[in-house]
Amino acid sequence: MPDPDAVAIPGLAGAALAQGITFLYGQAAELLRVRREEKGAHRVVFAVPEVFEPLDSAVRPDLAVLADRERDLRILLQIAKPFTARPAADLDGADESLRACFGHIRDVLEDVYGTRFTFAGELRPTWRVRQTVGDVRGPTTGMKIRGATANVASDVVQRVKTVHKTGELTGIDIDFGDRRSAQTSRHDQAHESSLGG
Repeated sequence: MPDPDAVAIPGLAGAALAQGITFLYGQAAELLRVRREEKGAHRVVFAVPEVFEPLDSAVRPDLAVLADRERDLRILLQIAKPFTARPAADLDGADESLRACFGHIRDVLEDVYGTRFTFAGELRPTWRVRQTVGDVRGPTTGMKIRGATANVASDVVQRVKTVHKTGELTGIDIDFGDRRSAQTSRHDQAHESSLGG
């Protein structure tokens, strides 16, 4: 899973926090029901609470991604359940374990639905890439940006099974014009790797 600090939900309070975690928990439970009943993928129009930014359009769950993330989702819902049982007044928006848990749930939902669930007023990375690769035998890059003129806010998660000795894995490659920055992982021998996941 991604770094908890990178995915944590913002520090909310009271009713806003309760609405946010109730929505995320409910949507995650609904995805597991869809998976269990093996229903066909259908478009969903969410009644998103006001604590979130509105969604642009109806979304469709990607059942292949759901199958891949099902185990994560089941574990996260077990961790999250005690938080959802608390009264809103007992929820602490500064609780790092709460923020990380529901941040991970949101991360899975965003992977499955291919859209973002952003809290109102929340600042998030401009670009978001989720890349799943079985075998890496040559150069593989999650994101390339050319001609960047300012700081770049990005979120790249790469899930890789095997990086062979000829493989080169780059998370993000940014060209600022006068300089270039890249986060690259080279491997001298084949091995299993789980980067960011």
